[in-house]
Amino acid sequence: MSMIPEEKVSEVRERASILEVVSDYVSLRKSGANFQGLCPFHGEKTPSFSVNPARGIFHCFGCGVGGNAFSFIMKVEGLSFPEAVKFLAKRVGVAIEDRPPTPQEQRRLDEREALYRVNDLAADYYRRVLVKDGAGEAGRRYLERRGVDAATAEAYRLGFAPDRWDSLARYLEQKKVHLEAAETLGLIRRKEGGGYYDTFRNRLLFTIADIQGRPIGFGGRVLDDTLPKYINSPESPVYRKSEVLFGANLARQAMREQGAVIVVEGYFDHLALHQAGVHHVVATCGTALTGEHLKLLQRYAGKVYTLFDSDSAGNKATCRAMELLLGGALPAFVIEIPRGDDPDSFLKKEGSPAFAERIARARPIFEWFYRYVIQGTDTGTVEGKVKAVEELASHLKKIGNPVERDLYLREIARVLGVNERALARKVGGVAVAAAEFSRQSDRKRSGTSTEDMLLALMGKYPEVAGKVAEYGAANLFPAGLLPVAEAIIDQTRSGNDIEWGLILDRVGSPEERSRLAALFIDDRHLEEIDVQKAFEQCRLTRERALLKEQDPKALQRELSQLEYDSERYREVLGILNDLRNKKSQLS
Repeated sequence: MSMIPEEKVSEVRERASILEVVSDYVSLRKSGANFQGLCPFHGEKTPSFSVNPARGIFHCFGCGVGGNAFSFIMKVEGLSFPEAVKFLAKRVGVAIEDRPPTPQEQRRLDEREALYRVNDLAADYYRRVLVKDGAGEAGRRYLERRGVDAATAEAYRLGFAPDRWDSLARYLEQKKVHLEAAETLGLIRRKEGGGYYDTFRNRLLFTIADIQGRPIGFGGRVLDDTLPKYINSPESPVYRKSEVLFGANLARQAMREQGAVIVVEGYFDHLALHQAGVHHVVATCGTALTGEHLKLLQRYAGKVYTLFDSDSAGNKATCRAMELLLGGALPAFVIEIPRGDDPDSFLKKEGSPAFAERIARARPIFEWFYRYVIQGTDTGTVEGKVKAVEELASHLKKIGNPVERDLYLREIARVLGVNERALARKVGGVAVAAAEFSRQSDRKRSGTSTEDMLLALMGKYPEVAGKVAEYGAANLFPAGLLPVAEAIIDQTRSGNDIEWGLILDRVGSPEERSRLAALFIDDRHLEEIDVQKAFEQCRLTRERALLKEQDPKALQRELSQLEYDSERYREVLGILNDLRNKKSQLS
């Protein structure tokens, strides 16, 4: 991008009233010398966002963001500084003369604009067929069966490709479009004997747009079980799958407000969430997450949630996403839904409140991953333990926060029943013999008698399962027992008798299944127990045990080596203060 003369920047700054600029995005009310409103960059119910017109600045006392008109436009539109200056210059009527493009540069610009126009014409054509044409009746019936309302179809620019060989090609010819451009975009294909035929036929079409909302490609879905289910536009000069996330143009404001983004795989998953009021969601376009995708998301969100199908393919997609997200700039979490469901089917069956609960229970992505690995491995044998360690160690070392990495290392060693030092050496890249992992004593794994007692109480008394759910199962159980506790909670909520066979399927090793089967086989010893008192005793015992696992001395050593005004210093200091407070409360 060319340099903008400083005098032009100053002119734009003087002419662009920050009050008018911000008012395009935020509803403001006068409050003394300032104007106040709800911050567009994070979700809030009480206004903490202030604009001072006299000084030409804004500031949010909730999230801390602030600056001038250029800063605001850069953040709200996701633009660079030169782009923000030009954006405002156009608004206030300041002409900014760039260096005239060379003939070669102008030709490329003209070609790109022509491609945008062709895609826009195609989107309008497919949309008209769906809404008004008799050839779109099948598409209209299909959307009705899927529960897609007219407003959602309009927001997504959904369309329909007729079941004819060259309907789009003929339409574009009527619009004086060079069909070579449409071929470049993958909208039509050349026949061997001459002429063209349409790529998309008898398919519902999703319009893929860039962040500004310009159509750049299409995803076409069949209305029956014909394969392939989806056909997507190929890459072109205006469409790069590694840089584009479906629905980002619809989600960017919600991503700012929520401070988060949910990543799904399918077009209908995205549509179902959006229609249910969950707007901070994007979808990959038939590809895995990439570094370019993350750069795009970092402009709008502070953390990432993945939400893929609960089958084998969905688990693999989550693992691929973790490879990219682990140790990255955005904290990542996994939203889990029951096996056999996808986001669309889950919302239809359970509704938005149940989905909000799933978001609240989302796990950090590495916690999800190590549980996934352990549950899929026979950890009752030395070979199984070594296999799990091999798979986990390479990912453990990618965790940037040393305290977080150390806590995971301890938890994994405890759950697998392996030597913690041997695991740490493996993570550090040192070769470790298989025998070294089994030198830990053969004491019972995956929980103490306190946690076993709590599981037994949950199984016998639904009110205890409710208390555990309210308190947070993750706060009461280690990772090895957490799936069991959550399965009991889910079955208790259903109101049916607990199916202990299904519960035990959540346990990774035969050894542990046998131990828990012995625990659950007979609960008569719990009949005279004071349920409330027993729950409180289990809770307090678990909290004391967790406190003992913390290492204040290690944290204090780390604190002594940090700069006192650094973010990590404040974080460690907060952890130590929390530990002191909790110990005093539990003593």
